[in-house]
Amino acid sequence: MRQFSALLQPGRIGTLQLKNRIIMSAMGTALADENGKATDRMVAYYTARAKGGAGLITPQFAAVSADSFFAYTLPLCDDKFIADWRRIGDAVHEAGAKFSIQLMHVGLLLLYSGVVPHGASILVPSMAPWMGKDKPYHELSENDIDRYLGYYIAAAARAKAAGADLIDLHACHGCLVSAFLSPLINRRTDEYGGNVENRTRFARRIVEGIRREVGQGLPLTVRINASDDIEGGLTVEEAAQQARILEAAGADAVSVSGGLEFWSTLSVPSYPYPEGPMVPMAEKIKRAVKVPVIVAGKVSAELGDKVISEGKVDFIAMGRPLLADPELPNRIREGRLDDVRRCIYCNNCLKSATDTSAGPISCSVNPFVAREAKYPFKPAAKRKKVMVAGGGLAGMEMAMYLTERGHTVSLYEKEKELGGQWNIACALPGKKGYAALTDYLKRWLEKNGVEVTLGMEVTSETVQKKKPDAVVVATGALPMGLDVPGADLPHVIQGHDFIAGKVGAKGRIVVVGGRFIGMEVAIWLKEQGKDVTIVTRAGLGEDGIKLEEFTFKTLADRIVELNIPMFLNSTVLEITEKAVVIPMKNRLFRIPADTVILSVGMRSENRLAKELEGLGIEVHSVGDCVRARDASDVSYQAAKLAATI
Repeated sequence: MRQFSALLQPGRIGTLQLKNRIIMSAMGTALADENGKATDRMVAYYTARAKGGAGLITPQFAAVSADSFFAYTLPLCDDKFIADWRRIGDAVHEAGAKFSIQLMHVGLLLLYSGVVPHGASILVPSMAPWMGKDKPYHELSENDIDRYLGYYIAAAARAKAAGADLIDLHACHGCLVSAFLSPLINRRTDEYGGNVENRTRFARRIVEGIRREVGQGLPLTVRINASDDIEGGLTVEEAAQQARILEAAGADAVSVSGGLEFWSTLSVPSYPYPEGPMVPMAEKIKRAVKVPVIVAGKVSAELGDKVISEGKVDFIAMGRPLLADPELPNRIREGRLDDVRRCIYCNNCLKSATDTSAGPISCSVNPFVAREAKYPFKPAAKRKKVMVAGGGLAGMEMAMYLTERGHTVSLYEKEKELGGQWNIACALPGKKGYAALTDYLKRWLEKNGVEVTLGMEVTSETVQKKKPDAVVVATGALPMGLDVPGADLPHVIQGHDFIAGKVGAKGRIVVVGGRFIGMEVAIWLKEQGKDVTIVTRAGLGEDGIKLEEFTFKTLADRIVELNIPMFLNSTVLEITEKAVVIPMKNRLFRIPADTVILSVGMRSENRLAKELEGLGIEVHSVGDCVRARDASDVSYQAAKLAATI
């Protein structure tokens, strides 16, 4: 049994002793109310992660000034917010963890959010040619710099008054302080621009000012970019120099991240990234400073234990893995690795960051994130015999949740293995980590004795013979075709069949569809040296449900790097034996094609539910058979439905 002795050992940051080396990263949640007040739901969310065993909990950022405050976030720009932060801190302390407050002015991060509050400006150290006139940029004067320095110091005093055990200065990803540190954004010619020392001056003054204000007893960390991850941006060599300057100014630790969020996707690495992409850079920064170094970004417990034991870093900052499983630290400490719900880095938790209709934070693996008060389930008032038809994600989750509530559950899957369409996703390059979700569900069903029948399709006759008290239909969805001439030709195949290895692709290949599956298939083919072109009736990644921004940009960047031709906003008119025909202005255009791969969406397979209508049987439908959707929506729908049966 793995011991995780390095990760679980106590650690010190300044005067603060932590019980282990696991820090919960600051992440947006939209759980405060519109006026910036803490809610019961918000407190429960952080309390669950504290009870789960993390050493230090860092809630979402605290805005240092009114022009950096958004509705549904928790600012610290006024004394009236101190009590709300104290409320969260008290709950975290009572649950057994330490509590830190991260101070930030959003600056250029407004570009990522896509929302500029009414009357606000996007604060920058200097104007650059790419800053268009369509947004209200404001270049800071030296008087402005002094004023915002005061805001940071005042916010730090409030953090101390709120009972914070540590203050974290957010200086990465393109926020206001990060913009000063970056040579790409900071083009000033005064004492705040130019060389590394000048570009670090604003951050250094903030650290020095906070240190004077709060004294030596309250630890202060600074989270910086080790790299801006874009040409002309900050390099790790410069970041190491900045880390030394900030250490000398009074920082008790350096937290390492990377990427400018409005250009790069490194700051929140999704599944195409390798594990721990910022670890090598953090190691270089650790060699430059004497204070502890914290690293973030797709770092699992196993990798964290390894890099800490090797002396590459001192602490790890976990965000998404603690959304997926708040109990992760406790479970690895107790040796219950099989019980950990692993983050799959799909980034569905970020949907609310750029899509206001998505609601608060969500998770494909954990439907109870930000809904902690609803779990564990209450036992069913009446125990039932329930048949679940379909062994994809929705079916397996329903079987698990219904069993937890005390029902007797039997699960049926027409294929020879569980997983459904999720197995298609797992077969794509870079997505093997997705299998952690189905592996977890399979283990749970087996461990808890759920009856599973494979290779059997449920029909209305099957249901009438078994006589269950209730049936849950989870028969999923099937790939859609194209209603155009030639769509039934032998060389026209479905993307799902290609991914599953049921059919091959040869010659010149046209992928029809520009959302995730289409993009992933095109990249996969091009990386094999194939001749591939993308055709999509909308823009890349568009057409209906908004895609998660970081993952989309990661894939889109790769398509550009690989020089894959794209015909956007192009409707397929016909498929011939040798071409795909599309309109182009006032003429028709033929794209040579020996293989056409369709990735044009999914249609619900709800035939069984319709067959069961009128038979006097309690029937429920769940997942893609109701409406094709992403895994986080399926997971939540399954949990919500299970609570009612």
